[in-house]
Amino acid sequence: MSTITYLSLGGNLGNTIEIFQNSMEILTKKVGKITQISSLYQTAAWGPIPQNDFINQVIEVETKLSAPELMDILLEIELQQGRVRQERWGPRTLDLDIIFFGEQLISTENLEIPHPRMADRKFVLVPLNEINPNFIHPTFHKTVQQLLMECPDECECRIV
Repeated sequence: MSTITYLSLGGNLGNTIEIFQNSMEILTKKVGKITQISSLYQTAAWGPIPQNDFINQVIEVETKLSAPELMDILLEIELQQGRVRQERWGPRTLDLDIIFFGEQLISTENLEIPHPRMADRKFVLVPLNEINPNFIHPTFHKTVQQLLMECPDECECRIV
């Protein structure tokens, strides 16, 4: 049985659009069918480190993997695309996050789903709202569209 999963992609080092395309090819081979892809959005970097704007995108994927298996593959893809983890919220070639894994609630030492900060980040909510505004957050019991309307993030997300 497949699980509908929402993943966010972000990056601000290298050729981000090419890195996203490469990553989606790998995701299709290793994870499952990509069923929806949002537009690309440019947003200011999040956090205290001065750096280039990010490009962000959200995709919907049907997968037969478990959430931990999926996370392992996402980390592998990040490494393949040149991700180096030096500092939190620092610049990166690729950041892949699981936003939702079906309606599952998962909380382990290495994985928390739904993504714990997604409701505070327009760079996740705007592209997610584009592809599924009516998805209901399994903890907050609000649609993505409602979360976006209530989001405290004032960052501008503009289509690339």
